[in-house]
Amino acid sequence: LDTLIAEDAPAEDAVDWLPEDVVRIIADRSAALLALPDIDATVAEEPGTPEPGPGRRRFLLFAAGGAVALGAGALAAVRLTRDEHDGGGDGAPGGRRWIIGLHADLTGPLRAAGRAQERGVRLAVDRFNSLDDQPFRLAVKVLDDQGDPVRSARVAEEFARDQEVVAVIGPTGDEAAGAALAAYDEAVLPVLTVSALLMAFPRRANGSFFQAAPTYAHLSFPIVHHLLLRPDVERLGIVIDRTGGQTAYQGGWATNLMVPQLTTGTTHPRVVPAGTTAFGPVVTDLLSHRSDALFYAGDAAGAARFARALADRSFTGPRMVQHTVVGQEFLKQAGAAADGWEFVAPFTDASVPAAATFAAAHRKRFGAAPAAWSAEAYDVAGLVARELAALTDAAATKPTASATKATTSARNATASATPSGDGRPTRSALTAAIAGARYEGISRTYAFDKESQQLIGQDAYLYRVEKGRHRYLGPAPKPKS
Repeated sequence: LDTLIAEDAPAEDAVDWLPEDVVRIIADRSAALLALPDIDATVAEEPGTPEPGPGRRRFLLFAAGGAVALGAGALAAVRLTRDEHDGGGDGAPGGRRWIIGLHADLTGPLRAAGRAQERGVRLAVDRFNSLDDQPFRLAVKVLDDQGDPVRSARVAEEFARDQEVVAVIGPTGDEAAGAALAAYDEAVLPVLTVSALLMAFPRRANGSFFQAAPTYAHLSFPIVHHLLLRPDVERLGIVIDRTGGQTAYQGGWATNLMVPQLTTGTTHPRVVPAGTTAFGPVVTDLLSHRSDALFYAGDAAGAARFARALADRSFTGPRMVQHTVVGQEFLKQAGAAADGWEFVAPFTDASVPAAATFAAAHRKRFGAAPAAWSAEAYDVAGLVARELAALTDAAATKPTASATKATTSARNATASATPSGDGRPTRSALTAAIAGARYEGISRTYAFDKESQQLIGQDAYLYRVEKGRHRYLGPAPKPKS
């Protein structure tokens, strides 16, 4: 999109500044979104008991004498955690242990999200291993891409080579995901991301990549509904700050285009150059064009500057920012001006009833409440574990008998064993099972579109900044049809 956007700001309040190619790209995607069937609100089953107490052993493995080389002298630790019963062995036929990989940014700009996802995956594996009569045990292998696309590609290659890895959760960021998909696709290794939300990624021949969260375009639906479906709002002022890159472009464009599709309201969009520091003139322009509500898409620093500039005016209407900017940087730089800003996010809050058991297990294991993205990672790891167990059970059952635990998707998949002879389903079989699965998680129902393999549904969550903290307001509004 960046190469197609020729102007940084519109001359007037017309939308001629939207390049035709950009309009066509977003319109095609938006039309597809409007055609998707809706999913009813999730009523999740509570997860099972948390991990048993101190009888478990955890260990750290370092490949190649202490670390795995990811190229050019850069080293990243591989943490492999296995939970065992006190009596030794894995408590599974033949001591089978298979690995779920976590491809995350643990030390880069998205490290908070990456660490939260690691904790969620570990809790899901703990829960699976704590249940009796499982056909195998699971372990977690963690690789850090530091938020760097080059490292991300190498992390994906490492996971793809490791035949014990049956699936991967991640990557954390958009650019890291795009860089990793070629290696995962070539290996037909199923990879599920809960936080890489671009509308489109590079084409993939084998379709092993699943977006298990609403894209930036999907999130425009609840944003538009929350801001415009009220009697005092007719025009939405939209600021797209180039500093925010594709995240801002896609969130801003989709929101602008969805307003006339979903409401009778209008928009006044503005695009500002990367690095803009003076937002006073932008605020003046938005208010002079009678904007009743405001939406900012960009980065944290720009959002803070925009919030401070707006605080100097008498504007009292609703205002929202993208969820990607409302971290500690925004809260600190905006100060008191951050209060009252709202955002729609793909991640749920630990206070919801469906997360009670998960939150208790998280506090017991890690000594803190779950952070954003932890529940979503827990959900998708649980989905992978369920489908893997169903495939394994189905393969062990005589052809004439029905597998009592196999889900519909698993029964329809090919559960052939790997060349190792350990009964592990192939990666392609697990990919097919995930593609056809429907899973009731803590944060939402998980099911995937057959063509795009993006999440079906628009479940998202509404938050407001109050006294420098995020306050959870509940599920975000969404279309009834």
